Amino acid sequence: MTGVVFSAVVICLTMSIKGMFIPGQPRHRYLSLHYFLYFGCLYLTVMIGFALIYTLLEIKGHAVWAEEVHSPFSFLDRFFTSLYFSGITLFSVGYGDIVPEGAGRWVALVEAWIGYTIPTAFVVRTMLEKEST
Repeated sequence: MTGVVFSAVVICLTMSIKGMFIPGQPRHRYLSLHYFLYFGCLYLTVMIGFALIYTLLEIKGHAVWAEEVHSPFSFLDRFFTSLYFSGITLFSVGYGDIVPEGAGRWVALVEAWIGYTIPTAFVVRTMLEKEST
């Protein structure tokens, strides 16, 4: 069951990120509410998706992170800790209160790479759309 949920999360993340790289006709101004909401939803999807991956790995007993307090036991506590860790990994280099370890290191590396790539892809896409008009 965990494998099915994990696969579904990865497929949703891939489809969400894929939208950044599909060329389209510019229908909006380059700094618009539409783009703001699009990127907000994209970041939210990526953050929740990676939080679910961290939670699934933690539930299966894999080492995901080391923190000063012991890992929470309830699903919601694990998920919210994973969501926090996902957010600080996606938007920055982290605060250091939760440190990835084991399988979590590789997942965090991919998430940080995606977090740094999204703004770059936005600028490149905007410039390509500007040149095509």
